[in-house]
Amino acid sequence: MSNPEFSNPIVKWVDYRLPIFSMMHHELHEYPTPKNLNYFWNFGSLAGIVLGIMIVSGIVLAMSYTAHIDYAFDSVERIMRDVNFGWLIRYIHMNGASFFFIVVYIHMFRGLYYGSYK
Repeated sequence: MSNPEFSNPIVKWVDYRLPIFSMMHHELHEYPTPKNLNYFWNFGSLAGIVLGIMIVSGIVLAMSYTAHIDYAFDSVERIMRDVNFGWLIRYIHMNGASFFFIVVYIHMFRGLYYGSYK
């Protein structure tokens, strides 16, 4: 890899003593990437992020939920009404489940389309 030539004398001075600008140029600008890289390759990471959000929100909701047949609906009402931001956590968990399946299906179809399984 070639060393970049910087035109700013201050950047040259700093880069001569501590080569952070050369490292940034090498790691960000000259990083080898495939030619067919597009936005469809982000859906695996999105699935992981949404799964993490679902796990965290599920644990928070489970701390206030009662799994008894007589008290389950009342505990959901209590989460929505009395728990701080319980309504928001429940809606994040509810919509996150739908978003997770959408993202996973797009991720699977991307793998089938590009033949990533081969």
